[in-house]
Amino acid sequence: MKKLLFIFTVLCFSACSVFAQEQYLHPIDRQENTCKANAKTLEDLTKCTYLASREWNKEVDKYYSLLYKKLPEADKTTLFDDQKYWNMYKNNEIRLLNALYNKDFETKERLLFRTEQKRDIVKYRAESLRMYYIMTFSDDDKEKLQVNSEYHPDNIIIRGLRYLGF
Repeated sequence: MKKLLFIFTVLCFSACSVFAQEQYLHPIDRQENTCKANAKTLEDLTKCTYLASREWNKEVDKYYSLLYKKLPEADKTTLFDDQKYWNMYKNNEIRLLNALYNKDFETKERLLFRTEQKRDIVKYRAESLRMYYIMTFSDDDKEKLQVNSEYHPDNIIIRGLRYLGF
């Protein structure tokens, strides 16, 4: 009976803590969700995703430059090479997504899917660089509060790392 009561108590506390945690949503994601909620057509949805992709590109540049400024001189080369290889991966992945374009069978849903895939490539890189920055140089309290502890690399990143031999 005590074991059952203990298990029930643990489950209640864990469920309460899960529901009590506020899920962090990046401002770019919030902006995209708002834009998609107001979209009337699939073309509008695609534009929202495209705009979010451009904003994620700016985030990649922001955190890359922040990391580059704070890293020691010897490690800047490593970061530069990493970014160079990631850009090569991104360009090849986008080239592949564009190769999947078929004029005879193209639908707006497929266009939206490809746009979301392109956004996700950049989004996951921006999130990775942000986490590297926050975990290494945690001097900004506001940034520390907004760490998404549930971040897991996307399958695209894992596939790219395997391709590069990691």
